[in-house]
Amino acid sequence: MGKRRGTRVCAGALALGIAVAGGTAITGASGSAGAATSAPGVSATQINIGAISSKTGPLASYFGGIGPGMDAYFKWLNASGGINGRKIVLTDSLDDGGSPSQFTQDVHTLIDQDHVFAIGVASAWFTPNYFVSTKTPTYGYNVSANWQTAPNLFAAGGSTQIYKSGFPIMNYFLKKVKASSVAFISYGPSIASSYNACNAYAKGLKAVGVNVNFVDVSAQLGGSYTSDAQRLQQAGTQAVITCMQDTDNVTLARAIQQYGLKIKQLWLSGYDQTLLNQYSSLMQGVYVNLTGVVPFEAANSARYGNTYSGMQNYIKQMNRYDPTYTYNGVAFTGWQSAALIAAGIKAAGANVTQASVIAATNKLTNFTAGGLTTPVNWSSAHVGYTEPGCDAFVQVQGKKYVPVFGKGKQVFVCVNASVKNPKVVAAPAGTPGA
Repeated sequence: MGKRRGTRVCAGALALGIAVAGGTAITGASGSAGAATSAPGVSATQINIGAISSKTGPLASYFGGIGPGMDAYFKWLNASGGINGRKIVLTDSLDDGGSPSQFTQDVHTLIDQDHVFAIGVASAWFTPNYFVSTKTPTYGYNVSANWQTAPNLFAAGGSTQIYKSGFPIMNYFLKKVKASSVAFISYGPSIASSYNACNAYAKGLKAVGVNVNFVDVSAQLGGSYTSDAQRLQQAGTQAVITCMQDTDNVTLARAIQQYGLKIKQLWLSGYDQTLLNQYSSLMQGVYVNLTGVVPFEAANSARYGNTYSGMQNYIKQMNRYDPTYTYNGVAFTGWQSAALIAAGIKAAGANVTQASVIAATNKLTNFTAGGLTTPVNWSSAHVGYTEPGCDAFVQVQGKKYVPVFGKGKQVFVCVNASVKNPKVVAAPAGTPGA
């Protein structure tokens, strides 16, 4: 669906030195016991974390992986002693079934009944009200504007949805693949995480003179895309950018192939090896945009050496603790969320309360989840972003996703703020691979 546009940090932002670095877990003083506290979910030896995601229902393939990613991170962390004598444990991972009413019930179960310390969320039905009113530290997958502003909401990569920050990189892509016209396809307004992104991108690029010659922002979830392929053919579209879930992207690709169209495809969702294994014949040549995250393929030591040791460690630990989800993008978000939870707890020191962890997290100015993302400045990541924006692109080649456009061992492409004439610029300090 729509890609989140996370906070951008300025070059020179100061690192606090508490995030995961390479393959080293965040730990506190060896053997020290946690102090007594009245905070929910905290004992002298353990901190309990909850999660909510759509494990079943129509959006399960898009939202189901956050729990396994969080759980794997915490197991790896606890194998090194946890933090200041406490283990961090995912004790509850609930399924909203793709239902907004069940999501609400799950929220109250975790906060009112199970009294967890913090919660990870991946759901199209995320609403912030009760999380904010209870001041519960909340982390997760950002696909809507609901994550913005509140100091206790920490979406992976930054809590903003500022689509204009994506305009330059979208036009950069079109210029890079030499497409002189582009189409956008998304679901309708009822699925805001899809509609808002593609609608904004289409308008933003058209405003600077890009030939946006077809827009469908009312596609049906799980529908047919034959008519879209026909319209693409009639318009002579050279590239299409989609804000839909993986399976609908595949359905569109099938229709494009059936009509024999030679159209460059950029998906904002579809980076999943399981998906590629099943539909490789339909996905050949497809590009996927990864906003501010290191591709899994950067762990390839033959090509990148140990430049991306954080990714090498992520893959190693996921293969150890939950290999089914190693290459799942939402599980990757879960790992990042767990890393931020750990960083905030570590930064809070002996006084582990929900308020102290929220405050400490909002002082992190260069968080990269251990070299897995572009730097996030949490002192400003609830309200805005800074330039330059850095994204990675992968292209399907055979049965592999291959990083493209980056120079040398750098997987990211960073561009200036010009939408009409985007130019590649140097990556900010702290960017993995810089």
